[in-house]
Amino acid sequence: MSAATLQRARPERRGTPVPGARRQQRRRSSWWLLLAPVLVFDLLLFLTPLGKLVQSSFADNAYVRVLDDPLVVRSLVNTMTISLASTAVTVVLGYVIALVLWRAGNVTRVILFAVVLLPFWTGILVKNFAWAVLLQDNGLVNAFLQGIGLTHAPIELLHNRFAVIVGMVHVLLPYAVFPIFSSLTSIDDRLGLAARSLGAREGSVFRRITLPLSMPGISAAGLLVFIISTGFFITPVVMGGPGDMMIANQIDYYARQLTDFSGAAALAVILTVMVSILVAIYQRVLKAGGQHEAN
Repeated sequence: MSAATLQRARPERRGTPVPGARRQQRRRSSWWLLLAPVLVFDLLLFLTPLGKLVQSSFADNAYVRVLDDPLVVRSLVNTMTISLASTAVTVVLGYVIALVLWRAGNVTRVILFAVVLLPFWTGILVKNFAWAVLLQDNGLVNAFLQGIGLTHAPIELLHNRFAVIVGMVHVLLPYAVFPIFSSLTSIDDRLGLAARSLGAREGSVFRRITLPLSMPGISAAGLLVFIISTGFFITPVVMGGPGDMMIANQIDYYARQLTDFSGAAALAVILTVMVSILVAIYQRVLKAGGQHEAN
């Protein structure tokens, strides 16, 4: 046997990387290079402004001042209650619409998708004023209720919490429909067919198959809608009353009217922390529920 053959047959020394390992190391380093622009983008446009916001919130004893303001506390409570109510209504309506889209034919589905996407094609201010026209005392809704005999006089549908929730649900509905529809389309139709062939009724199929398998979409829709709803600003101003102001309106008041930027920053940080805590609790509950079902 020649020396060259012995050299080729000699095993690799311990600690010397094989060509496959070198290839994997190069791939890992290339992933970091691909992520570098995203990390720089987040650092410059998200983390840096957020850090300056937090830094500004600690100036001039801002947290004590804003939390001593009873209007701020009321706005925080309004923000949580209105956001939770809007999220619940939006997810329920979104689930019904997603079910209809899931079972509809191709042409009907395209038409319904266009109707669902209509809120994206107009501004929030335009939608709010349209609802204000519909819900006012001499609007179409009151005229319809009086025409069919349900009411004998106009009822107050505008400038209250009901109007705020209606306006927010109209804006938020597409954010609930699409995650739920995506989870429904991932359900195997053969599961329902098998259940029906064994004698299960439609209600039982929905309760035991469709609803549990679509829970990931429901949870994603609820989380997304709730996070967006906490930052509403225009809808409470146009459609709500004095007692329906949300925390975004207070931030605007501190920043523009009082020129108290440290107070506005403190309110923004408080809102961010509250929403983050609720999101963490929400995810923890969902995770615990998923583990319980798995067991």
